[in-house]
Amino acid sequence: MNVDQLKEKAQPMIRKAQVFVSANDSNEIIAYANENEPVRFLIKHLDQWMGLTEEQDEFSFLPIDIESVDLHTYTALEERTIEIYPPFETLMHYGDEEIQKWITENDGDKNDLFSLFAFASDEYTDIWMDSHPIYSNDGIFAYQGGWAMTWPEDDVPMQWNEDLEFLFQIGLQDEPFIEVFYDKKNSSYICVERNT
Repeated sequence: MNVDQLKEKAQPMIRKAQVFVSANDSNEIIAYANENEPVRFLIKHLDQWMGLTEEQDEFSFLPIDIESVDLHTYTALEERTIEIYPPFETLMHYGDEEIQKWITENDGDKNDLFSLFAFASDEYTDIWMDSHPIYSNDGIFAYQGGWAMTWPEDDVPMQWNEDLEFLFQIGLQDEPFIEVFYDKKNSSYICVERNT
């Protein structure tokens, strides 16, 4: 498949996401960030304030009393909507019948990340990278929704697990990046530390 066909196949899978950037005085503050504090990121989620907290090199995403936090040390954030293309491997994994046939014809396996890496399209990857906040992160502190990254260290991308809902990627100014997923089965939040 050429890049135009891949781009066309990706259209139904493009997702809206919110990126969090510094708020102007006149705009609605939706979150706060300070990567030098134990509570790195605060956001109102499901009608309560939640905080991404680091303790002894472990991250958790838990309800927090906003009154207990000195917000003067934080950058106030507003949200902006963008659209994110699916990563190539995710497009292949969830793609339509024509894509599945193409994978088979190329000796690929839609459930095997490394198999899909083998015939990834550089042109499509450029389109995806242009849409993804991790690659255009100037002034972006986090994003919500859209597509999670595909990390080579995962045998199976977490985004492919139907029991997990991707919520946030936090820390686009400085690594590590922290992904927050909601585990539907266990009604709990999972935080995954990522480094490039």
